[in-house]
Amino acid sequence: MPVPTRPERELFMAALDLPVESRVAFVVESCGNDAALGRRVLDLLEALTAAGDYLGRPEGNHETRDEFIGARVGAYTILECIGEGGFGLVYLAEQSEPLRRHVALKVLKAGVDSKQVIARFEAERQALALMEHPNIARVIDGGTTSQGRPYFVMELVRGEPITTFCDERRFAASQRIELMIDVCAAVQHAHQKGIIHRDLKPTNVLVTYDGDRAVAKVIDFGIAKATAGSISQETIHTDFRQFIGTPAYMSPEQAQMNGLDVDTRSDVYSLGVLLYELLIGALPLDSKRLMQAGLGEMQRLIQHEEPPRPS
Repeated sequence: MPVPTRPERELFMAALDLPVESRVAFVVESCGNDAALGRRVLDLLEALTAAGDYLGRPEGNHETRDEFIGARVGAYTILECIGEGGFGLVYLAEQSEPLRRHVALKVLKAGVDSKQVIARFEAERQALALMEHPNIARVIDGGTTSQGRPYFVMELVRGEPITTFCDERRFAASQRIELMIDVCAAVQHAHQKGIIHRDLKPTNVLVTYDGDRAVAKVIDFGIAKATAGSISQETIHTDFRQFIGTPAYMSPEQAQMNGLDVDTRSDVYSLGVLLYELLIGALPLDSKRLMQAGLGEMQRLIQHEEPPRPS
């Protein structure tokens, strides 16, 4: 195999820091219109998979994750890093004024400063600010750090992915459906506000208890698309020909990568996949098979393969 160039190597290492199911979307999104670069990085990832991942997964950049711990950002003191994605870091923070409480603070990673990424990060903040629903994590505040990196502050959701929550508690089908009704109501609210989530999956639907009642909260509108109004016009434009979303939960029109046919129905499709998984215990399309396929084959599977009936 040829020695990777510096851009290939950096993108490859960044992808390895992500969960397996998120790597393809991250690579293709990061490459933008440079399809050749994306194909080379995906080939490297496929080669690693074929080798049985014997090289192991490198440790994440702890220096980057820990840089804010103990620091004060606006009215918030950073306590610990609780999450990391391709572009953002999520911290547990404590607000001291005007009231004392724990919150989740999401900040753009250092060095991830392209106009497109900043536009998408800002779009998530605006999208959340538009919505007020008991099943959507509420945005509280936002701003820019002293280093010039944008951040926003959200309600802290101490929950588990909806599939994990239901499986560990042996929830009956009726209980799972009740939770999905809440999730559907949240997504409907977002659609009424002109926002498509575009990445609905278990890790973006967290469930916790409110008293003795299980409550679902939809989080992470980081790749949300505005369907109306002036929000994030730059983000909408730069989504053209990009692979946005998580393949196993992605609608056929999303997989086309042209951004022209993606509307609220795409979220409805992803909700169907989530309900299928929640009730059956498996995905309609096997995620490992999708990850091992090349980009073209992945698109073909999503767009044309008929999933087995959940019967």
